[in-house]
Amino acid sequence: MSYHALVATALLAVPQPAVAQTLAPEQAYEEGVAARTAGDIARAVELLSQVVEAQPANADAHLQLGLALSAAHRDEEAKAALSRTLEIAPDYVDARIALARLAQRRGDLDEARRQVGSISSSNQEVRDLISTLSAGEAALPYRWQLDIDGSYSALGSGRPDWKEATVQLGYNAGPATVIAGRLEGSRRFGFSDVYGELRLDQRLSSDAAIYVSLGGTPDADFRPEWQIGVGGSLRVRRGPAATAVTLDARQARYAAGDIQTVSPGVEQYIFGGRAWISGRWINIFDEAGNHQWGWLGRADVLATEAIRLFAGAADAPDVSEGVVTDTFSLFAGVSAAISQRTTIRLSIAHEDRATGTDRSQVGMGLGIRF
Repeated sequence: MSYHALVATALLAVPQPAVAQTLAPEQAYEEGVAARTAGDIARAVELLSQVVEAQPANADAHLQLGLALSAAHRDEEAKAALSRTLEIAPDYVDARIALARLAQRRGDLDEARRQVGSISSSNQEVRDLISTLSAGEAALPYRWQLDIDGSYSALGSGRPDWKEATVQLGYNAGPATVIAGRLEGSRRFGFSDVYGELRLDQRLSSDAAIYVSLGGTPDADFRPEWQIGVGGSLRVRRGPAATAVTLDARQARYAAGDIQTVSPGVEQYIFGGRAWISGRWINIFDEAGNHQWGWLGRADVLATEAIRLFAGAADAPDVSEGVVTDTFSLFAGVSAAISQRTTIRLSIAHEDRATGTDRSQVGMGLGIRF
């Protein structure tokens, strides 16, 4: 074999560098997120960097890149990517949570508090996200939440008015744990009940949470003698268009018998996370095995960082004295944060009951964090 033939053969035998495969941005994003979730951080950074280069206005890609860079402890680059996310989508809560975690890891607790404090806490989802901040009391700006609410209902058909008052005190026992006690005083049709309940909320991850509750009414007239509740939520899609599924289940004992309630639901965020729509399918089973069901739909909108508006409708069974009654109701209200610590609430509702008695309600509330 000639010298030139030998050289050619040797060159062919040398492994050639692989030609980089160019992926479409959508595929690169999906594979990058999958790589980050699987712990392949280097590949995640490589793929997501390609996405943000091809789509510089893609807020989700910048967020995922920031999370991957953070996992690689490339904190300054992570901060830049997360800050860019907020430039594109200022209300992207996940980006602020990630920036707060970065600041806390660096020991910059003032910055962590600033990021947490800039997040609206007017809905439970946001409060849950705040509670996921990693260890340290400094990451939890407030340990206690006191809520005081009252309502007055005018009934038709000459029936006596209803009056209700509620006091609830919640304690952030840790970054992912909330313990709350609740007392509800109600007066209906000339009878009064005081219902008490203890509840434990536990966040399992940034996407999943569960709760369990136990309550009862001494000498009950129309509230349950005792009641056990369990439920939870699971975020199945992240980002400003996040989607969460929920489940609430209760077993209650009334003087008239046992009642079971099972309510699966869904919550969908829209408009960059500034609004969300929620729906619940309400199922009630009585002691005789009868099944009645209905629905509830609700929309919440953050009009400003401090003001949340909500409205909704429900066509669902209601339980009082262990008796299930079909009702249709419309409701609306506003929640306004007048300071970082204090929130006030106002709501109105109108309810038509299958018994022929309608009910109009006005409610007011106050929330204080400390």
